[in-house]
Amino acid sequence: MTNIVSNRIKFAIYSLMGEEKAYYIADKLRIDNLYIEEPLAIDYSYQVFLSESAKIIKCTAGILKINDLKPDNRGIIFKYKQISKETFAQLEIPVVQNHQAVYAFTKANLMSGNWNLAKYALFSTFNQKLIDRHAKALTNQELASFERDIETAIFSHQVMQESDFNLNQNNNRISLLELIQILEKHRHSIIVNLKHLRENYQYQSVKRVKGYRDANGNLLKPWLKTEYIDEGDYVDMGCFEINRNTATINMLVTRKVKLVKTEDETPVIEIAGLLANDLTSYNNYTVVSDRQLNIKSLKVKISSKKTFDLLKHKGIIAAESFDFRSEYIINLENLPLVSLDGKYRNIDGLFNQLAEIKILASIISAHLKQESDTFVPEQLDELKKHYLSENLYLNFPTVKAEGTIDTKVSYKIDIGSKDILNLSKLYSANKFLERRYEVYDTETGEIFSKPTFEMTLRENIAVRQKPLSPRMKVTKVDELMKPIFDDFLGIDNNGKVAGILEYLENLSPARKEALNSPHSLLGKGAGGLGKQEKIAALTATKVKLDEYVEKIYQDKISPLVFYIGSTGLLPDGMEGKAMSAIQLAALCPNLSFSKDESEGLFFEVGDSLIGIYEKVECLSRKSLASVG
Repeated sequence: MTNIVSNRIKFAIYSLMGEEKAYYIADKLRIDNLYIEEPLAIDYSYQVFLSESAKIIKCTAGILKINDLKPDNRGIIFKYKQISKETFAQLEIPVVQNHQAVYAFTKANLMSGNWNLAKYALFSTFNQKLIDRHAKALTNQELASFERDIETAIFSHQVMQESDFNLNQNNNRISLLELIQILEKHRHSIIVNLKHLRENYQYQSVKRVKGYRDANGNLLKPWLKTEYIDEGDYVDMGCFEINRNTATINMLVTRKVKLVKTEDETPVIEIAGLLANDLTSYNNYTVVSDRQLNIKSLKVKISSKKTFDLLKHKGIIAAESFDFRSEYIINLENLPLVSLDGKYRNIDGLFNQLAEIKILASIISAHLKQESDTFVPEQLDELKKHYLSENLYLNFPTVKAEGTIDTKVSYKIDIGSKDILNLSKLYSANKFLERRYEVYDTETGEIFSKPTFEMTLRENIAVRQKPLSPRMKVTKVDELMKPIFDDFLGIDNNGKVAGILEYLENLSPARKEALNSPHSLLGKGAGGLGKQEKIAALTATKVKLDEYVEKIYQDKISPLVFYIGSTGLLPDGMEGKAMSAIQLAALCPNLSFSKDESEGLFFEVGDSLIGIYEKVECLSRKSLASVG
């Protein structure tokens, strides 16, 4: 076998910010034999065999073995070795970036699951067309397309000539996410031109209209409707929220409304003993939808010179001087969605913490389905009749609007553990109660076939463990949920509920004590709390649990989800190998996958998992999507 080092090149690996991240040399060997068994030195990373005539590519991080070559399939091998910056500078060999060796290096890292490094290698070719097409690839299907195009580039000199990408094109501009954070902080000094917003807005879901449909499909309007109290052209700048699972940012605009009767427009003054002339309606406007900018610009007026000066300093407003009467345009186009040098927090342990809180919150919610610590049942019925929730949120019945529906691809990003893939694997409280416990009447002995936690608020109702049937498979979800249920129900005082409540700094000691002592919360008769006291304790705790979970998402998880979805990268320092569901199942045999999840892409990051799933969603076309 004749293996001749015909030449050696060097190349740098760049981040999307244009920073040099690593340095490599590539030795090029010409292969003259039909059988190959080529070793790889310990200080080399990969070797890649290429046969241009047969369009064969073989990548390995070890010994390269090929024994089925034909006489005209001879080719070359690239061997890659990482070197220091100093060595890179000292080596007097050609520096190449848009080169066959760099494309082959990209292919090798894709096959090895080195997601970030493969994309950094792609950036390092400066190939504008391929970067535009594949830099944000998120799913198995998109990565397969990425790999096919890289293979084409390896054997196509024409593709390799398309090298005009500017790595520094947006580095000096404020990111959209940072701008959103500024607008959120200063929203009380900004009002938005609502007419301009509506005229330039594309709905990102299926448009729904208020009412019902009869048997013939005719729309029947509710007996009440809302009228805006503020009928001006401007509204207060809304609150912004990053979605928990997608690279999406919504702006929530609130407006004051009153209820009037649809038939004669008579105003409704009082409902359930409450004045009804100062209600609030909520409209969500999607600023970024699955990493695509949906609102190109906002027309605003600014009442604070401090806010104006900050936006001007950030390059967002072009006007020279502040005038509270003037309308300014905040242009959102051409801003990078996120800062590429942002710092993202470690997510180790977060999944189990969220799962425990969700389990306890689910138990509490199951108790409160038909209960209120504020209103009596008659008031709740009156509120419901007027399309109001217990919290006085308007909740009109809606149906899908008629018209043409489009579809779009959405990307869901979830965190999990090596035992439980994501939070959706948890049972609802009532489902788990039925699965592992018996709820029975202490006087008659009757065991309820469809038990609920609402029943446990009644006298003479008790709960005990259900004997395991031979057919039941105890899973990691069971192992996580059961100790919390046992503690809450007073079956095993193991301290799990108290441990979860330690997360809640502002919950009163009395409420914590009530929940920490199941015999006090669930006990019957004189020894326990009264029903309304139980409901009050449960309601207050549920509010605090929800607030705590929201803070975790907004501080730690949602920014990470937005970064991954927006860039197609994991943050630096959080690299993990990309895996299919089959590969992950072999590594973590306790995991279970739905049909959609089995098509997902996964990363092992510390003791956590990050999963990315593709789904198709429907949305109404622009002509249909007028926004209220």
